[in-house]
Amino acid sequence: MHRDAARLAFVLTAALALAAVVVAALVLPDRVPTHFGPSGAPDSWSSRTAAVTFLGAFTVGLAAMFAALARWAPRMSLQWMNIPNKRQWIDAGLEDELRRRFRVDMLVFGAGMNVVALSVTAAMVQAAHSASGGLPLWWFILFGGWLLFTIGHVAFMYAVRYRLVPADR
Repeated sequence: MHRDAARLAFVLTAALALAAVVVAALVLPDRVPTHFGPSGAPDSWSSRTAAVTFLGAFTVGLAAMFAALARWAPRMSLQWMNIPNKRQWIDAGLEDELRRRFRVDMLVFGAGMNVVALSVTAAMVQAAHSASGGLPLWWFILFGGWLLFTIGHVAFMYAVRYRLVPADR
């Protein structure tokens, strides 16, 4: 993925996740299911204020963490980066390209986490307004999709993205 596309995806998903928290603050009832068991049934409830505070901190915290990682990638010491074949990249003098790719990956993973934050907020709002108070089925499907995407991207990183082909080929 190109850096500009990754940045756009990150910014848009962060904005949508934050907008969802604002909507949640306006539409959540006074009592909100905030923790769910494996079946999706609520097993803990909180006030609207506590739920919105958690959702806001979760959303802003995740976005800030990935934005900081992407921003610091060009200046970050390579010793802090856990990247396949790092030594080969350094020996080939490709540190700048390695950092660029790492930056894009942080934006891609950050966009994925922004989608998770958005889905948690939307699912909590839906659960709060449903008769059962449970998580909707779509949330489990979306979470499974996010897991598959993350596993797939990590496999792509190891097998393709950070693989160096010897110069004599």
